[in-house]
Amino acid sequence: MLPVFYHDRLAPGVGGVEHVVMVPLAESLARGADLFNRGLFWEAHEAWEEAWLELEDEPKLFVQGLIQVAAGYHKATVQNQPRGCVKLLTTALEKLEPRPPDFLGVETRRFLPAVRRTLTEARRWLSGELPSLDRSLIPRLELLGR
Repeated sequence: MLPVFYHDRLAPGVGGVEHVVMVPLAESLARGADLFNRGLFWEAHEAWEEAWLELEDEPKLFVQGLIQVAAGYHKATVQNQPRGCVKLLTTALEKLEPRPPDFLGVETRRFLPAVRRTLTEARRWLSGELPSLDRSLIPRLELLGR
């Protein structure tokens, strides 16, 4: 069964007692996808990490893969680190590709091949064949039903 909610944060309750706020997983995925698609890869990573901390099993691995994709693109576009980009995209694909198509409502049929293409180009960048990673190769992350 796929998770619907995750614990977002502790919030003050009645009498100062803290309680857990439940946030829909779809909301976290959508917030991260919006940030990712605006090129705010570190911020997308942070948005997804909130959910990742509370998830288990296959959903946890899948969200960790998304986090690693975002971190890989951050390494490429902000930190100019081809080695980190290659490492993160490689481990991300190891987590994302075994999941069923469109897992957790994330469109993966176009997204994963595009990530693999950017990984190929990042390897060329790492070897010195390219001066940098072409940002136009970075795919959009689409959610089904949105």
